[in-house]
Amino acid sequence: MAAVIGWHELYTSDLGVASFYAELLAAEIQAEDMGDFQYPMLKVGDKLHGGFVQKDADHEQVPSHWYPYVVVDDVDASVEQAKSLGSTLLHGPASVDVIRFAVLMDPQHATYGVISSPNPPAAGLFVWNELHSTAAEAAKQHYGELFGWTTSSPMENYDIFSAGETQVAGLYADGDTPGSYWLPYLGVDDVDASAAKAQELGAGVIVPPADIPDIGRFSVITDPTGAAVGLYKSAN
Repeated sequence: MAAVIGWHELYTSDLGVASFYAELLAAEIQAEDMGDFQYPMLKVGDKLHGGFVQKDADHEQVPSHWYPYVVVDDVDASVEQAKSLGSTLLHGPASVDVIRFAVLMDPQHATYGVISSPNPPAAGLFVWNELHSTAAEAAKQHYGELFGWTTSSPMENYDIFSAGETQVAGLYADGDTPGSYWLPYLGVDDVDASAAKAQELGAGVIVPPADIPDIGRFSVITDPTGAAVGLYKSAN
């Protein structure tokens, strides 16, 4: 199975922020009872696209942030390999029904997950992912060895991770950030309108709507809990 991104999660200081995304994206919230906690998920039609996890008291200092899950054949084996490559295990491996998953932190402190399922989750609302890295060459090696991803360089300071012929994510060499992080992009019909609506709902704007010539239009916002997320509309 190609190691593509198939799920997203927001580690947040307030689960109520799920309603922000539901209103922004015209999505529903489906909450699952996990026994000792509730797990809200974004739902469009009959497909689930991402979930929300409440920060615990021991991690209040950790900023709210999104992270992707990479679909793998064997979560436990991937976790052991990730640790051998310098990643830190944050949670798991654990199972929910037929899904097995784990959450890790790469050597540059960007959070990511691995997940396996007979029916991998849909990734439809999330149309792209970027790793903003303080050490791009080290990130290429880490994710390349872990997932078999290769890289190409379409522009300066920007690489594309690919799993076989499938483009998986971008890699941005970001020397200005204090730590590496993953930035997911939500697909929207109108970036300008969505950015304006997000502000009305309490979001901040990091990057105002702008064009990427011949590729699309994008913006980067912070949700009401401070988590960064992108908005994107393809030019095609």
